[in-house]
Amino acid sequence: MTTHEILILQASIDQSTIRRAAELSLADKLRLGADLFDDGIRWLRQMIKAEQPNLSEDQVDQEIDRRRAIKRQIDEQGIYQLYVEETSSGEI
Repeated sequence: MTTHEILILQASIDQSTIRRAAELSLADKLRLGADLFDDGIRWLRQMIKAEQPNLSEDQVDQEIDRRRAIKRQIDEQGIYQLYVEETSSGEI
């Protein structure tokens, strides 16, 4: 498969995803967002426990808070810039 064919396939998948998302109600979108957040926190807890197996649940919570504070500081200081692709999703 050539690079161009892969890009066409990717664009097709992107358009399909965008169409399905557009058909969702606001309540469904909010629920999915909350579900994604919960899944992310669950994964983060597992990663922290894997890195530091001796931590208690309270210490894991403190580590999550510490990481959020670092992220907040980075965001507030503008240390990084988001990457933006040259073509929008679904375009070739």
